[in-house]
Amino acid sequence: MSSTAARTELEAVKDWFDYNTFVRKRYLDLIAGLPENVIMEDKGASFPSILDIFTHVLDVYRSWFHIYETGEDLPDLKGFSLHQVKDLEVEIDSYISKFMSKITEQDLNNVFQYTVGTGDEKRVVKRRLIEMLWHLVEEELQHRGELNALLWQDNIDPPVTSWGRWLDEKAKQRG
Repeated sequence: MSSTAARTELEAVKDWFDYNTFVRKRYLDLIAGLPENVIMEDKGASFPSILDIFTHVLDVYRSWFHIYETGEDLPDLKGFSLHQVKDLEVEIDSYISKFMSKITEQDLNNVFQYTVGTGDEKRVVKRRLIEMLWHLVEEELQHRGELNALLWQDNIDPPVTSWGRWLDEKAKQRG
């Protein structure tokens, strides 16, 4: 597709997933090279530690794709070791790659439902696949900003990667 041609929403969301996967790997490489006390320290953030936040990002993908396929939520993953997070990242990336390679523009409007709450608060929520996919992009970007802030507090430069730099890297890989 020409760089001046209009992009479909499917192409756009696939690019965002590719970008997030590319950048996520850089963050995991950085995290894996940091001392355990740095990545496990309770920072008082949305999730206690840097590793917990990274685990949550992966867990969000796992949970939402499971909800899309089954309508049922999964229990949250907590307390993972760095080794477990690395394994989870490989599993999630593989799943995302396969899923994104198969969906079509028509699939974006697939409606799925799930139940939230209990008792009198219990309700059924319906969403379209595209809403879920954009939410996953948003979720990762929000937590990446949070990771940046926590890393900066420890005078650690996060692997911030611009969209343009990612495009350059992608072009190099294609040769």
